[in-house]
Amino acid sequence: MDIPHSDHTGGASPQAIADVMLQIAHIADSLGYTHGLKPSQWTALRYFAGANNSQRTVSAFADFHATTRGAASQMVEVLVGKDLLVRVPVPEDRRVTQLHPTPKALELLRHDPLNDFAGVINALPADDQYRLAETLTSLLRGLLEKRQSV
Repeated sequence: MDIPHSDHTGGASPQAIADVMLQIAHIADSLGYTHGLKPSQWTALRYFAGANNSQRTVSAFADFHATTRGAASQMVEVLVGKDLLVRVPVPEDRRVTQLHPTPKALELLRHDPLNDFAGVINALPADDQYRLAETLTSLLRGLLEKRQSV
């Protein structure tokens, strides 16, 4: 697939690059409708499986996922109902409940659809992977700055 539009210098236009990135995101997102989960539920499972104990809360996940506490809480309820997350009270602070993935969730994560996406990236030459990571990190920072200023 070629980048469809170019700018006056013969390079790819920012709009064309953004269009391709959105298409990649859409395809990657569509891979997440598997094993009875939605992409956002996979994101939550990945988050709670990789977070340290102090970050395994609804609030921390909401901040990470850039969503409201209410939406994050609803997602957690679904995952608890599917026996993929379990609530663990924190003895030092009874107001805090941590969320831990169950063995069922950890087994499911072995079949994470993100692995397919990562496999495509892994097939790129190492130098391309490094440049891609740098570029995407810069783009993410810029988008986060834009979102915070709105």
